[in-house]
Amino acid sequence: MELPRKHHYKPVFFLSRWAGKDGQLCEMKLIKDKGKIVPRRRHPAGTGYVKDLYRTDGVPEEISQILETNFMSPLDNDAANALNKIASDQPLDADERIAWARFMLSLLYRNREGVEFIKAHMADIRREATLALEPDWAAQRGALDAPTLAEASAAREPAAAAKSAANMLADIIANSRAVPDIAAMHWTRIDLRGSKVPLLTSDRPLAFVGLSDPRAYMALPMGPYDLFVAARDDRFSKPRTDATEIARRMNTDVVSLGRRFVWGVDDAQLDFVRTWIGAAPDRVILTEAQRQNILAIGRGLQPADGL
Repeated sequence: MELPRKHHYKPVFFLSRWAGKDGQLCEMKLIKDKGKIVPRRRHPAGTGYVKDLYRTDGVPEEISQILETNFMSPLDNDAANALNKIASDQPLDADERIAWARFMLSLLYRNREGVEFIKAHMADIRREATLALEPDWAAQRGALDAPTLAEASAAREPAAAAKSAANMLADIIANSRAVPDIAAMHWTRIDLRGSKVPLLTSDRPLAFVGLSDPRAYMALPMGPYDLFVAARDDRFSKPRTDATEIARRMNTDVVSLGRRFVWGVDDAQLDFVRTWIGAAPDRVILTEAQRQNILAIGRGLQPADGL
C-alpha cells in the first residue's frame, strides 16, 4: 500500500465547500520574501497540505505515516460526517459532537508551525532529561556500555523524540479537557446567504475567546455562507439581519489570524486579504516561560513558578 505523503492541515472535505462549478477554489498565497499575495485556482486536494507534515522520522518506513493514517485521517472522516449534518441543520449525537469538537481543536495545532514547534519541544525535553541523567550513567555504566547516555539512548531508540511528538500531538487533540467543554456548548449555524461578501478561510481559521472566559465562543466558517459558532449561551442563535457585517467581521478575524494562505470562492477580496493577512499576533502553543518550566522539570529541577 502506498503511504500518504500529502498531509492536509486544511482537509479536502473542508476546502471543497469553497469550490466552484469548476471544482476549484481560489488560493491566495503570501510570498513573504516578495511581500505580495499571489492568487490562483486550485483543486481542494492540491492545496492546504505539507508533504510529510505528520511523518515520524527514524522509524521503519511502513509505520512512518501512522499519525496521518491512524489519527488525522479518521479524525477528518468523522468531522466530515459531522459537518454535513451541521450544514443541513440535522441533530448530532454525542459521538458526532465530540468528533466536531476535536476537529475544531485540531485546527490550533495541526499547521506547519504548530507541528514543528511540538517536534522541537519534545526533542528539547528529551535532550535536557538525558543531560540531567548523564552523571548517573557515567557513575554506573559498564565497560561495554556506551560512553554517554545520549549515545546509548540514540542506539536503543533513535526515534524516541519523534514518537513522543506524534503521541503528544494526538493526545492534545483527542484527550484535551477542552473537548467535552466544546461539545457541551450551544452550537449554531448562521446562514449568511444574505451577505454581499462570502466568507473566507485561512490556515488559521478558528476565531475564539478562551473557554475560561464567561463569554467564551468559537467561530469557524464552514463555507462561503455558512458560519459555525459555539458559545456558552444561545446569543448567536437569534435571528440576524446584518449578514454582510457579520461576514466582514469574521473575514477580518480569519484573515488576520492567517499566516501564509487564505482561500475563497474567487479573488474578489484580494485587496482585503493583502491588507489583513497576518495582522493578528500569532497564537503560541506554550509561552516561553511555560516552555522553560517544562524543560526545568526535564532537568529534574523545580520550575520557577511551581508548576
